[in-house]
Amino acid sequence: MTHPHLTAEQVENWKGLKGNFTLTPNFIDLVQGIWNTILWYYAPHMWKNYVFPDSFVDEITRHFYFPINQVYYIIYIAIFITLIRYTFERFICKPYVNWLELTSTNKKKFPESAWKTVFYTCTWAFNVYLLTYRYDYFHRPYLIWDDWASGMNVPFDIQVMYFVQCGFYLHSVYATLYMDYKRKDFYAMLIHHVLTMALIFVSFATRYHKVGLLVLFVHDITDIWLEIAKSLHYMSLRKGGRECPRWETAANGCFVIFFLSWFLFRLYWYPLKVLYSTGVVTAYQAYGRGCGLYGFFNSLLWILLGLNIYWLYFILQLLIRALRGTSNGLQDTREDEDDEEEETTVTSTPVKKSVDNTIKETKKKK
Repeated sequence: MTHPHLTAEQVENWKGLKGNFTLTPNFIDLVQGIWNTILWYYAPHMWKNYVFPDSFVDEITRHFYFPINQVYYIIYIAIFITLIRYTFERFICKPYVNWLELTSTNKKKFPESAWKTVFYTCTWAFNVYLLTYRYDYFHRPYLIWDDWASGMNVPFDIQVMYFVQCGFYLHSVYATLYMDYKRKDFYAMLIHHVLTMALIFVSFATRYHKVGLLVLFVHDITDIWLEIAKSLHYMSLRKGGRECPRWETAANGCFVIFFLSWFLFRLYWYPLKVLYSTGVVTAYQAYGRGCGLYGFFNSLLWILLGLNIYWLYFILQLLIRALRGTSNGLQDTREDEDDEEEETTVTSTPVKKSVDNTIKETKKKK
């Protein structure tokens, strides 16, 4: 089966292009390859019969395969994950934060980070197992397209990975609205969860599940170190202004690992392993056999890269504040500091309290 918009001559041109990609791409190869592929794939004469949205809906229908019973599995998994999280936070995190005597604000923040640490660690470890012992798509991502076919069977272990991840992000939409601590990037987080869930759902339905394994692999590792660092930071601040420097030191070490892994996994390997494979290799390996949705699928992946760069802004902002000595340890730049500052202030004399209150009231009036 060939691409629906290709003529016989264009199919021959595609066969001439097939194999014309590098196995060890750099960023120049990525930019040039994407540019050349777009010029070829979106040439006007190839799309003269394309009518939006009818042609797009037809392409979605032709490649999309997701039985309704599998959608139910995802919903059940999302509900199960939500119940597991409620249980984890109530019976493990709540007694623990009370024993540590954390500030009331950090009691709200810690369970979320602890839960995400546990979940991401489990799913990423399983993903490492899949990519190390079952499928060699990380070291040889070009193999992703060797046997691609619309509606092809998905191995059971990859199905488990997909349904759990999709269920988790469905749960995360609910959690962002009703369970998580509210931060400045509230809407960005909602967009991230919906986008990630759409990527997982669509990639499975169109049988791009091998790409999905790589996307999850390069993203979940950074989340592990971020949540560990945040958890340790929350543990370093106690009621009455007491501090535990050893926890903050450990948090700083984890943040350094997080910062390095962000660049390595999300800003280096993600473009060169995933975006090059989906944007360039597919043109030579799969599109002659009917692999479609190039623009739709790659747009979602590039938006995800944009979000990675967007969150890099918060990371760099935190680093700059730490270097200048103006930050409170690893205080998340997406969170307000007022509550934490009030809770960690050492008890003052009545006279000093009165002066402080007067200053605060003056600032409010200004």
